[in-house]
Amino acid sequence: MRYFFYPVKKDDGFTLVEMLIVIIILVIITAIAIPSYVIIKDKAREAATELEMNNIAKALELYITEMYVYPSEASYPDALIDSKIMDSVPTDDLWEVPYHYTSTSSSYILKSYGLNKIEGGSDDIVFINGVMTEDGAYHSN
Repeated sequence: MRYFFYPVKKDDGFTLVEMLIVIIILVIITAIAIPSYVIIKDKAREAATELEMNNIAKALELYITEMYVYPSEASYPDALIDSKIMDSVPTDDLWEVPYHYTSTSSSYILKSYGLNKIEGGSDDIVFINGVMTEDGAYHSN
C-alpha cells in the first residue's frame, strides 16, 4: 500500500486571535510601564531640585560669612554672582516654577513648591538658613 502525502498549504501571516493576544500583552506592559516612568521622572526632578537648592543654600552660607548678612530679596540672586560665589544661580526649579526666596539680614527661606507647583502641602522643598526643613513628596533618606 502506497501512501501519498500531499503538501499541506500553509497560510502566511497571523490569525486575528494571535494579533489580539499580542495587542493585549502590549497594552498590559504599557499600563505597567507608564506610571512607573512618571514616578521615576518625578523622583529624579525632585532629587535634582533638592541638590540645586542645596548648592544655593551653601552659597548663601558662604555669602553670610563674607558679608555678615544674607542677600536681600531685591539683590538675590545677583549678590551671589557679583560676589563671585556662584557663576550663575538657577532661578527656576525643575518644574519650571521660580524659587521663592525671602530674607532678613540674619535668616532666609528658599522654597520650591514641588511637584504640584502650589505653595503648601507635603511636596514643598524648603531650606531655612542652610538646612532642608521640608524634603518634598518623595522623602529623601
